[in-house]
Amino acid sequence: MQHRLWLLCLFILAGCAAATVPPSPESSPLPSASPTIVVTTPTNSLPTAVPTLTPTVAAASPVATAVPPTPTTIAQPDVVVPAYPAEIMFLRNGSLVALDPASGQERVLASGVRDWAVDASGRQIAIANDQGISIVDRASGVVRSVVNNRTAYGLSWTSDGLSFAYAAASEAPVLPFDWERWSRWCAAATVYIVDLPSATERTIGPGCDPVFASDGRRLAYATPPTMQPAFLPFPGQTNAIQLVNRAGANAWNPATADGSPDQGYLVYAPAWSPDARELAYQRFLGYQALVDINLTMIADSSAGGGEPVLAGAGWHRPPAFAPDGERVAIIEYNFSDARGFTGYDIWKLYLVELRGERTEFLPGGDLTLRGQLIARIPRIVAAAWSPDGSSLAVLAPAAWNPTADANNPLYANEGMGEIWQLLPQGTPQRRLTTAVDYASPLVWAPADLVTAQTASGTIRFPADWELLPLAQESDLMATANGRFIGRRTVADASLLSAAGWAQTVADWVTVVDAESPYQLPDGSQLIAFSGQRSDGSAIAGVVRLTSTAIIVSFAPQAEWPDYRASGIALVVAAR
Repeated sequence: MQHRLWLLCLFILAGCAAATVPPSPESSPLPSASPTIVVTTPTNSLPTAVPTLTPTVAAASPVATAVPPTPTTIAQPDVVVPAYPAEIMFLRNGSLVALDPASGQERVLASGVRDWAVDASGRQIAIANDQGISIVDRASGVVRSVVNNRTAYGLSWTSDGLSFAYAAASEAPVLPFDWERWSRWCAAATVYIVDLPSATERTIGPGCDPVFASDGRRLAYATPPTMQPAFLPFPGQTNAIQLVNRAGANAWNPATADGSPDQGYLVYAPAWSPDARELAYQRFLGYQALVDINLTMIADSSAGGGEPVLAGAGWHRPPAFAPDGERVAIIEYNFSDARGFTGYDIWKLYLVELRGERTEFLPGGDLTLRGQLIARIPRIVAAAWSPDGSSLAVLAPAAWNPTADANNPLYANEGMGEIWQLLPQGTPQRRLTTAVDYASPLVWAPADLVTAQTASGTIRFPADWELLPLAQESDLMATANGRFIGRRTVADASLLSAAGWAQTVADWVTVVDAESPYQLPDGSQLIAFSGQRSDGSAIAGVVRLTSTAIIVSFAPQAEWPDYRASGIALVVAAR
């Protein structure tokens, strides 16, 4: 038994010797074992394995933690799709009809119509009838009377759609115009301008054929003939094309006629180029070598005078510029045709491309003309360019054969005709509709605009534009091909001034130059400017300042002059 205890103690001592003890700075030798071992309770306990515990982190005192703000959801605008497509308008039995050339669908807009004009936005139609002038909303069809008890003809809108001009006389004009019919009408007529926001009208002066420039600030019209040659039963000589500003002031005459061989008897039917830099008009020279000669002229709108682009016969309708200003369509009505032809056989369409020059022979000698004659199409009574300039709508006789011999009287009647679509070079493409009144004017009106609206405002823009996502509730923006329309609600009135507006839209455009403000009839201000986009590209445009918002419209600088009327229409359409 004692031997077993001794062995046990020996084993214990061996275990203690084997145990690892952390060294101390000054380690002492372990004591030697005594030969006589007395079994007692050991002073130093043996190392005991202690299970490793996962550290417990004491709970920290609660500290306020910043919670990320809940993102503010900006309500995107409500979008209203266009109500109507681009339409060709014409008269059928005196009713104004709109034709969708893509689908062939037609709709009647008004009855008893003598004349009409569509504003640059395409939304408003001014209609002249026996009772006066009414405005028709093209989308809703709502009609409101604005001029009563006036026999009106020759309507023209400002590009902002807030005013229109017209001529009126005691008796209706006899149509289509020729030398005598036009002279009698213009001698009796007076030109007026109506401002719709204020429902006011002002008299401009005696004359007819009023037409506004694309900037909306200048009006051209023909003054009445003031002399009656002995061989005429009507006053058919000596007048001018006169330009005035929108208030009817600062009049001057870029073209005159006095009955001389060079100036002719009359000037009439003015028409502005899309960029308003040029003014076209007709100059009636009169009878020369068995035909009445008429020159279509184009003049610098600031300098006057001009150069001929066409020498035609008889009386001509107002020249029609293509939207890009590079071509002009001219309708000839040879009312005194020496062959004795009548009806559609005495009408003709000319297409002139305004580049270079050419020479033609006249009874008085060779005449240098501006441009190249690219088409001469007999029996066309009216023409209108599509809004994009890719097509031309024309009025031809019923059962028209484009290749029929022009020297045979095949369409001598004055019955209803049909509308055809032509390429811009004059190539006939297809018949669009029939039963169109003889000598009806044609208007190819643009499609309706998309409407985007929020609680703060509204913008309108073409259907092929992109509506930009809203970054802030005060903004509405749309763009396409470098063109832009933007509206920004502004609370600080100082930023709605001529001095402060540019910094308010500095994220949209850097303004380099700006004109003085021009006040519109609704009280808002219009400012033309030029500058740069954020990408450095050069732009030009207009800004409209209202009591609560800034509306900006611009396009690439090279495009702006031809686009100006549409750009102005967009800033005024915004609300």
